[in-house]
Amino acid sequence: MERNVRLNYILKNYFQDISDYKISTFGSGLIHRTFFLQHSKGNFILQKINHHVFKNPEIVMQNIQRVGDFLLEKKYPKEVLKILPTLDGKLLLHSNEDEYWRCFYFINDTQYFSKAISKKQVYDTGKNFGEFLFFLKDFPIEWITPSIPNFHNPSFRLQQLENAIPKNLVNRVHKASNEIKKIKDFQPIIDHWETLKFPTRVVHADPKINNLLFDNNENVVAVIDWDTIMPGNILFDFGDLVRTMACTENEESTDFYKVKIDIEFYQNLKIGFLEMTNDWLTDLEKEHLELGVTMIIIEQAIRFLTDFINGDIYYKTTYSSQNLDRAKNQLALLFSFQEIVSS
Repeated sequence: MERNVRLNYILKNYFQDISDYKISTFGSGLIHRTFFLQHSKGNFILQKINHHVFKNPEIVMQNIQRVGDFLLEKKYPKEVLKILPTLDGKLLLHSNEDEYWRCFYFINDTQYFSKAISKKQVYDTGKNFGEFLFFLKDFPIEWITPSIPNFHNPSFRLQQLENAIPKNLVNRVHKASNEIKKIKDFQPIIDHWETLKFPTRVVHADPKINNLLFDNNENVVAVIDWDTIMPGNILFDFGDLVRTMACTENEESTDFYKVKIDIEFYQNLKIGFLEMTNDWLTDLEKEHLELGVTMIIIEQAIRFLTDFINGDIYYKTTYSSQNLDRAKNQLALLFSFQEIVSS
């Protein structure tokens, strides 16, 4: 990101002196624009929030602040995200261009991984997200507001797909007919899920290895990306860990026949997660861990497919059929998981 008048305006809201700084793009996130900022006051992460996805950025920042304060009070043993407020004390900058910017203190001497490279990393990921949820298990639900209503709601996501099909905004439905049929075949499972009365808990809602920071010895230092922390179903957190961690190919792979669940990774992930959650999860939750995995993969396939039909308005793409390919990838992963649990 090159230095310009607009960037100077943004930084002047955070620092009195902006005569000397360095800034560069950072990370591989699909939603926000993220930058690494080096300033005389320290290192920071500067982000422009995608307010088309997070329609109320003030709620996002309020949630993050409250969760951080709670974790500090509970003596959570990992690093806690620390917001750098603007010079006038606000958690968020709403710019003249109707953009929303925020700044976090950078957690130094850390690294992140896009994919697990060992069984230990898989186990550690399950354990550390389980630990994060353990320290939030007594967080008052009424203190937090969903940053994206119905974020994990398979019935709602399926209805979005049903609404998108007849509109056919960019004339793509015919290209997705096979995937639409496969997803509609899961309607009975989604209906059954809706009958189960799971407790509402504070969840991360986007758990994956690249939302962990590791030190140079590959020990977990921090759980990051708290934008989607909200009241929800903890089984979606476990399911999303499996979806992103125990797969042989990532969700961008178009080698669909190679997309499978790695049984060893799945088992290590489950052991790590339950090590921190088994004593306080309800019997209903523990009995339906596998169904949680199934539901999150179905939901993600639906979301990719809906975005493809709507013209790629949510997920960034680099080619026209990428969201359709992502949906195919998730369906392949789902069928692999079903084979494992039924054997």
